[in-house]
Amino acid sequence: MRKLVLFLCILLPISALPINISVRIYSTDYVKTVIIAPKTGKYLLLGDGKSIDSVTDASVYEIKVENNLLSIKTLNRALGKYTSIRLKELTTDCGFNIKPVSEKSTRLYNDDIVLTSLNGYLKMLNIVQFEHYLAGVVECEAGQRRPLEFYKAQAVICRTYALNNIARHLGEDYELCDIVHCQVYRGTADVPEILQAVESTKGLVIVDNARHLINAAYHSNCGGFTVNSEDVWSTSLPYLRAVRDTFCLNQLHATWEKHFSVNDWMNYLEKKEGSLKKTDTRGEAYWDSIPGQKKVFYYDNGYLIPLKEMRIELGLHSTFFTMEKKGEEIILRGRGNGHRVGFCQEGAIHMAQRGYGYLQLLHFYYSGIQLIDSSTLPIAPVSN
Repeated sequence: MRKLVLFLCILLPISALPINISVRIYSTDYVKTVIIAPKTGKYLLLGDGKSIDSVTDASVYEIKVENNLLSIKTLNRALGKYTSIRLKELTTDCGFNIKPVSEKSTRLYNDDIVLTSLNGYLKMLNIVQFEHYLAGVVECEAGQRRPLEFYKAQAVICRTYALNNIARHLGEDYELCDIVHCQVYRGTADVPEILQAVESTKGLVIVDNARHLINAAYHSNCGGFTVNSEDVWSTSLPYLRAVRDTFCLNQLHATWEKHFSVNDWMNYLEKKEGSLKKTDTRGEAYWDSIPGQKKVFYYDNGYLIPLKEMRIELGLHSTFFTMEKKGEEIILRGRGNGHRVGFCQEGAIHMAQRGYGYLQLLHFYYSGIQLIDSSTLPIAPVSN
């Protein structure tokens, strides 16, 4: 009987899965004390699963870690110590403010929060409706004052990306984190166009020809050319093909420049030699992944450096650059910002400003894709 129940659970379509997801917030911060105050809706405050206070519009709670337990108090009285504390919504319009005492800024989140102790610090999970989460992600990842059609495209991308990575942190008892590892998320969205974009594209995701969710990669600016997925991540994906993109040229992050002293530059190259391959080829790679060009940087000692390593180690905006020696300086002049795979945000913004619709934006940057409702997705195999 147990095996049968498990089998039936695996076959449930996405539309039957829980609406809420768990997102770890402040996931890279070491927070010991927070102030939480309900802002909208009606809440129930639980300590270890039991009600511990009558929550009102004026309620303010301080929660801190003390000897691996959570101590909670109001402005005028202590409420005890617990292993877990939950602010649980009783209505559908709930939101709460939260502020670590070590920070100046306050964030607003929708729905629930669950707090526990982990290694002497607070572990905070926002139990949030998926579309509430999605709107918050779009605002963080896409910014404000953008065209509606761009927001629609970004909403579909972020939804696809989130669903495709929903199991990233299941071993840690939550589903997604709030940094770039999953997607950046800092709470409730309040841009009307973003809320409209999320609602008008509700449920839509991007799939490949086999109707599997794509790796919906996106970045700030490709500098005129996106790159193939294998140029960055080794795996060749048919929908992440290089395209020439004139729409992102002359945009904010289209070009960049970085200066190094000759000594610092040579020290970097010498330190790299221990991990590099020797080659008989001489010369320098100027542009990386344009068809027919190079993806490595050559220098005089005969070693080659993968440009994607240089980008990380030298803090470059992209791997798309030229090099010039000028006096005692090495000048790198580059184009683009980010890994340059998939959807180019600044190019897509310009396309939307010129009247292109969100479907045109998505099909321009992703090859051979389809948009479907997430409830019709095929069921992926589940490993034991």
